[in-house]
Amino acid sequence: MPWILPLIAALFWFDSYRPSTGTSALYGLRTYWSMGQGHTIIDFGPFVAGVAAWMGSRDGRRGLADLVTATARPRWAAQLATWAATAIWAVAAYLVFVSVMFAVYAHQGVGGTPPWWYVAVGATGVIAFSAFGFAIGAFWPSRFAAPVAAFGGFLAMYLSFQIGFHHTSGWALILPTNSSGNFDGSAQADSGTFYPWLPDLPIARIMFLAGIAVAALGVTGLPARAGGRRLRAAAAVLTLAGAALAGTAVGLASTAQESAYGVVIPTLHDAANDAPITYTPVCGRSAGVQVCLNPAYGRWLPDMTAALAPVLTEVAGLPGAPVRATQIAAAYPSGGDGPPQPIMFGGQPPVLRMQLGLLHMPGPCGFCVGPTTAQFADEMRLLFAHAFVGAGDSPGSPAQQAVQAALLQGAGVQFAGPTPQAATGPVYAAARRLATWPAAARHAWLAAHLAALRADRLTLEELP
Repeated sequence: MPWILPLIAALFWFDSYRPSTGTSALYGLRTYWSMGQGHTIIDFGPFVAGVAAWMGSRDGRRGLADLVTATARPRWAAQLATWAATAIWAVAAYLVFVSVMFAVYAHQGVGGTPPWWYVAVGATGVIAFSAFGFAIGAFWPSRFAAPVAAFGGFLAMYLSFQIGFHHTSGWALILPTNSSGNFDGSAQADSGTFYPWLPDLPIARIMFLAGIAVAALGVTGLPARAGGRRLRAAAAVLTLAGAALAGTAVGLASTAQESAYGVVIPTLHDAANDAPITYTPVCGRSAGVQVCLNPAYGRWLPDMTAALAPVLTEVAGLPGAPVRATQIAAAYPSGGDGPPQPIMFGGQPPVLRMQLGLLHMPGPCGFCVGPTTAQFADEMRLLFAHAFVGAGDSPGSPAQQAVQAALLQGAGVQFAGPTPQAATGPVYAAARRLATWPAAARHAWLAAHLAALRADRLTLEELP
């Protein structure tokens, strides 16, 4: 096993670590590719299966089967010792590689807490691949056993990857490369920051992979050459127990339910895991309004205060203008109804509530092109204006769209629309009329008509 570790280390760096460094500095995003989509298991599993098959077939390839069968120790015990040595090397290497990756993340100031349960899933997956490969080698003592086991491992990971993309619920959640669960949707950024990583699905996956490992090892003790009748009976019981454990895990995954912050399996769920993570926010001021973020997002506080300052200045003194801006946990509503508004107003006095986990923060975002600071500022101002006029989940009425555009114009964001025709239509004609008013007059008109605007009782013709 040690001879294959440099190759695995190179693949791990290229496939798991390197892509993650292009994402925002949050554990939910940094580990989405490696842990969420199971690339750490993909990097290790097939090679571990091939090496384990080579070790399992060693005695048969060298013509030593009759000699080792006649030893004082049962054949199965000797095989398990060989498998254990192979598995220990593989799991130790996996844990070292992941530890180094997390240590680099910590040095880079990545926010949040690591997904330790998913690390345990990966370690169990490595054990399962080693047991699977060893069983192939033990039953087929050929020099071709290793490449066949490695190819089988790659094929299993490919099928798991494809099924995981198309099935986001039910039994498919048990697959280690299915990224649904805590890694589901844009709200993945806030796992380990606002709320803990839910262990329900990882526990089921550990049960599934452990069941496969136990069943594969039990199968190697069934042949007559493995030992006496009692030992073979114990191997049969072990095989059935492993199959039952894996089947139980599949059944548990079938009962999984989507929640706002991950997948919940009722039988495995502990209500204590629903408690939010306590933290001391980091705060700044923007146009006289306090802006507070989760400390994991602290590096973006200057971007937030700079982005909000123009629109906060534009609405200062109006009814419903926020007295404070605070970040809240991002979450999709249960049932797959789509993401909520990233920015909302609520409370009395009004508070601006920001779900930044639903947005791309400034900087790189892996395989996509992340927003620049200027693009992020324009997006935040647009979302602010949309929420301020009461447009809700829809684009808003024509009057609400016109007032949004006028507010954005005052905040330094030029008129724009989804199409060139929209930018020159009646909505933007009304917006231009409102924007050309003196700031004091526009402010007075908004103060008098904002309630009617939010209730959608104004038409374009009633705008000044």
